[in-house]
Amino acid sequence: GRYYQFGEYVEKDEKRASSIFVDLAGKGHWGSRGWCHEYGYDPYENSIEKAVECYRKGVEEGDEVSLSSLGVCYDNGTGVDKNEKEAASLYHRAAEKGHAIAINSLGYCYGNGTGVEVDMKKAVQLHSQAADKGLAAAIFNLAFCYEYGKGVKKDKKKAVQLYSQAAKKGYAIAIFNLAVCYWNGT
Repeated sequence: GRYYQFGEYVEKDEKRASSIFVDLAGKGHWGSRGWCHEYGYDPYENSIEKAVECYRKGVEEGDEVSLSSLGVCYDNGTGVDKNEKEAASLYHRAAEKGHAIAINSLGYCYGNGTGVEVDMKKAVQLHSQAADKGLAAAIFNLAFCYEYGKGVKKDKKKAVQLYSQAAKKGYAIAIFNLAVCYWNGT
């Protein structure tokens, strides 16, 4: 559903996204139910408080979507008090279950010291792991690390290759960064 909602890997189709989330929510998937509340998919009330409540129920059941989504809430202070340590902890738990978005988010935490100590090598390892799952944002983050030598040896050619991969998936900022690389003769 998320892919259709944001046009990741597939053409953006809000109606299809809504249908998928509502169907899964009706089958008792707390992460999807939370998503329906967060984005106001009919028949669910648009309420971040209800979304957080659903995510918490999903976390109790170990649902990786709920773990990651509640992590985002804590990371941004949306519907809860901002708590970067709690966000990183939730991302870590979802990452252990193989959730690509959480793996990438945890990598971002390590790269920026958000709720954890900065560890660029760990950030690169996590971005690489999520990139291997095909996540465009992770491919972009990994490209950025190579472009600027963050946690890895600077490698502009590798950065261009990775920006190109993310750009082919329609990741807008990767398209921009790729254009800048070409403009600069990289």
